[in-house]
Amino acid sequence: MKIIGIFVFLAILCGHLGSTAGNTDDNEFAEFEDDFADSSVPDIPEFKEDKEERRAAPPVVEQKDEFEDEDFGVVDEQDEELEKTKDADSETDEQAPVQPLKFTDVPAHFRSNWASYQVEGIVVLVIFIYLLNYIIGKTTNSTIAHTIFDMCRPSLEEQFALVGDDGSSELDKLEPTLRRETDSVFSAWCTGRVNANSLFIQMKMIKRQDLVSRILDIFDPSYDKMTIKVSLEGGQDVDPMIFAVGEKKIASKNFKEMLDLNSFVSERKQAAQQFNLPATWQLYADQSEVVFSMLEPGVVSLLKRHEEAIEFIHISDQYTGPKPGEGETYTRLPEAQRIMFVSLNLKKLAEDEESVTEILSLVYYLIDKVKKTKLSKDAKVKAERRRKEFEDAFLKQTHQIRQEAAQARKEEKTRERKQKLMDENDPDRQKRLEAKELKREAKAKQPKMKQLKVK
Repeated sequence: MKIIGIFVFLAILCGHLGSTAGNTDDNEFAEFEDDFADSSVPDIPEFKEDKEERRAAPPVVEQKDEFEDEDFGVVDEQDEELEKTKDADSETDEQAPVQPLKFTDVPAHFRSNWASYQVEGIVVLVIFIYLLNYIIGKTTNSTIAHTIFDMCRPSLEEQFALVGDDGSSELDKLEPTLRRETDSVFSAWCTGRVNANSLFIQMKMIKRQDLVSRILDIFDPSYDKMTIKVSLEGGQDVDPMIFAVGEKKIASKNFKEMLDLNSFVSERKQAAQQFNLPATWQLYADQSEVVFSMLEPGVVSLLKRHEEAIEFIHISDQYTGPKPGEGETYTRLPEAQRIMFVSLNLKKLAEDEESVTEILSLVYYLIDKVKKTKLSKDAKVKAERRRKEFEDAFLKQTHQIRQEAAQARKEEKTRERKQKLMDENDPDRQKRLEAKELKREAKAKQPKMKQLKVK
């Protein structure tokens, strides 16, 4: 029995020693841990207590409550607090006084507050006035123009075979009508008379349809005007003449602006007194014989009788229109026309049919007078020499301009040929064009020599 007890004791002792050795072998850093534990910071009571508490505290194992999803009538404390808070807020709201409603200020309806629409009202009123003025002015212009034309139509139908041609109606069904070009411009074209190719009547009325023009007309008055332009027949049997007579202001303006008046005529200062013309009129002519031939006693009498209606009469065989402005010039002299202009003021003719008929009779007389007028040989030679001098002076003045224009055209052609040479894809054709261009340049560089013919 003692022997058995000894063996048991030895077995226990060996097992204890084996377990200690195993722990040492399994932990390779055991000896370092012992050293570290020995050399660490001295034990502090607080840390020692915390350490012992951590060692002593058993691990907490969270166990899932099988009934966490079901309250089974158990109310959480937080829910109770929320309910109490809501009850307190509701009691506070019940005790707070009720605030009255505030209405935003809304503008009154326009029917009860027209003052808010003053600008719109003014704009609508201006538009209405403009439209009303347009309708009235357009109708007034048309009425005046047709009234004047109705006064002229019997005399025109007596003198011309075709009156009021608008270019679109058939001749058999044509009726004398006045053509409306704009709301303030009306015209009529007549033809079929001896010594006249055509007669063109144009009426330029005041722009009554335009409200702005009506307002400006208050400060600078203007009047309705009618212009009669007659294309006269020419030929070898018609002598040259330039003649102009009319109100001083209008005659002076035309003298400065018209090329024929500015180039050929001179002012006849004593002619107004000599021929008993109105004192406010001026007379221009290229020769004295023309003045004596045109201003017969009957013509002067009609001019004085209708002094306020007749503004200007212009007869010319060299009419080319207004002269070019400053910085402008003609490169070629315009073709001269044989015309006669008569400018009338309709203010005195609107209700006087007799005056209209007498002025038209004067126009017909002057048409025939131009054809019948014969100048003396010296006067005719002088007139032709003056026209030749004017043409030569013009050609000399424009010679440099024409040379510059010709040089510019020549350079443009050369530039086109060179561009065509560069764009050519065929080498053989390109060589031929290049040789041709070199030959042309060499020819241009050669001095020009005159050839003398030996008889």
